[in-house]
Formats: sequence, structure tokens, C-alpha cells
Amino acid sequence: DNVRLFNETKESLERQIATAEILKVIAASPSDVQPVFDAIAASSKRLLGGHSTTVFRIIDGILHLVAYTATNPEADATLAGMFPRPLADFPPFAMVSDGQMARVEDTETAAGVPEMLRDLARQRGYRAMLFTPLVREAAVIGTIAVTRVAPGPWEEHHAQLLRTFADQAVIAIENVRLFNETKEALE
Repeated sequence: DNVRLFNETKESLERQIATAEILKVIAASPSDVQPVFDAIAASSKRLLGGHSTTVFRIIDGILHLVAYTATNPEADATLAGMFPRPLADFPPFAMVSDGQMARVEDTETAAGVPEMLRDLARQRGYRAMLFTPLVREAAVIGTIAVTRVAPGPWEEHHAQLLRTFADQAVIAIENVRLFNETKEALE
């Protein structure tokens, strides 16, 4: 029981530290959201025991890959070469278009996994995925996806942490927008 409590406390502290680190990046980057996306990708991969993480933004109906963690050079090049692309041409987005998280326990056997996503999973070497949308004013403006090599369910605390990272990404996007609008107005 002591070991379990120790591990839970350690995991909670790691999550709090990661959240604080991302908030520091947000504060240090008032005019550039890219460092925040990079920090979210790295932290979510590490804290969720992931194989890789991708962060996407939707701008004028176009899906942009804004951050990712590397897997292998060939697969990374394939991923980067897929974007930007019209949102309508990326079937996996439908999994989070309603603003809800999506969990894929096994990309090979789960029903409803688009073939495009199954092929990418094979190339990048993962089987499980956890997606969360970036939501601002009831509109989905992007997504974060974390992958894992082994198939299986995701822990609820992992889903909650990824949701927190998504909320932080939205805050960063809004902060940069407001910063730039204020700067333009002052000029």
C-alpha cells in the first residue's frame, strides 16, 4: 500500500511540474505559440508513456501539423509531408470533431479507424492512440494525439492530463492572438 501511495504521489507531482513548466513557457512566449506546442508534445509523450505525440491546428479549414515527437526519419518525413491539408481530407479528425476525446485501444482491430490512420500507425510503429481536441468557444481548433506501442486501454488520469495540455494550448493560442492584436492596435 505504501508503494502504491508513493507511486501515486510521484505521478501527481510529475503532472503538476509538467503543467507548471508549460505555464512558464506560455508566460515566456507571449508572441509565439510554437514553444508551447513543442513543450506540450514533449511533456505529453513523457508523462503518458507515449511513443509519439502530434499537435495540430486548424486554420481556415486547413489542418496544420504544428509539433510532433520523432519516431524514425522515414516515418517522420511521411507525417510532415501529409500536412497542411484540408480538414475534409483527413478522416481521423472525425474522431474528435464533436469536441470529445477519442481513445483507440488498438489501431489494427478497433472499429471505425480510418485506413489512413491505420497505415500511419504501422509506419510510425504504434498501436494505441489517445486524441483530444483543442476547443475554444465550442469550436474545435486543433487536436493533440498521443500514441503508444502496445495496444490497450488508456488510464483515466492520462486522459485528464492530456485534456489539461489541450486547455493550455488553447490559452497559449488565445494569448498570442490577443498580444498580436494589441501590438497592431498600438502601432
